[in-house]
Amino acid sequence: MKKFNKLSVIISVIFMMCSTLVMGQAGFGKARLGGTVLDEKENPMVGVTVKIEFLKFTRIDETITNEKGQWSFSNLGSGDIKVIITVPGYLPETRMVTVSQVAPNPPMKSVLAVDPAVAIRAKAEAEMKQSIEALDMGNKLVSEGKLDEALTHFQDFAQNNPEVIIIHFNIGDVYRQKKEYDMAREHYQKVLDFAKERNDLVMQAKAIASFGDLALRQKNMQEAQKYFAESIALNPSDEILAYNVAEIYFGTNEVDKAIEYYQKAAQIKPSWSEPYMKIAYAYLNKGDIPNAIKGFEDFLKYEPEGTEQAAIARDLIKSLK
Repeated sequence: MKKFNKLSVIISVIFMMCSTLVMGQAGFGKARLGGTVLDEKENPMVGVTVKIEFLKFTRIDETITNEKGQWSFSNLGSGDIKVIITVPGYLPETRMVTVSQVAPNPPMKSVLAVDPAVAIRAKAEAEMKQSIEALDMGNKLVSEGKLDEALTHFQDFAQNNPEVIIIHFNIGDVYRQKKEYDMAREHYQKVLDFAKERNDLVMQAKAIASFGDLALRQKNMQEAQKYFAESIALNPSDEILAYNVAEIYFGTNEVDKAIEYYQKAAQIKPSWSEPYMKIAYAYLNKGDIPNAIKGFEDFLKYEPEGTEQAAIARDLIKSLK
């Protein structure tokens, strides 16, 4: 009886070892499965990830397609597997396949479709690049004094891209330089109306500042100041807006108002060196040497060492002292 029990135990252990060995080999065998991955134009796709997962076993394998878009797995066991094909920019494909070790497994052909979200983003990026190039060309024409050519360029762009409202800033600026102020106002108004519809305070502030610039050029100081004050009130945290208002005043020799807005820009962003340099130049324009020196010294506190502007400021301080 004891001998029989010992034999039973040995047989059970052997059976368990064999079962473990079989389970360890699950999903492995002599079968082969392969296929080809193509794009929508039937071109082979290289480097596509192909992954297989046996449903009843733990075997998972992965490979990538070669230069002909081909992939393959060998030493597969029989059973149902999931084939997952993925590549960035395309919709993934998942198929259920039954692998046989008796009959040949037919090759798979997969045609991947471009992910619509990626296609939309690529189109938007291409349009944005084209828009930037068009704006750069128009601005180049403006810098060369070719105002009529620039105007035609910007108008063509506006017609072909009606959704890009900010182009009307460019058109308005050209009309302003041509001293056609009513036309400039008309285009700034288009931007302002659009900004109000979307409650875009930044764009509203810039448009209103443009009205102020027009008023200033037409010697209407009271109206200009009203517009500038309104623009700053709409976007009080924009140091660029305050700086640009100061530049407008400085360009029309309204030095005290220029200093006021340069100082606003410096208050909004104290670490920005440029407003201090302009404050110094404005005081020089007024003949106020002590404040000019202070402006240059403030500029040097924030300007990086070794720049050309820093060297100029140091030389000016020496000469003024």
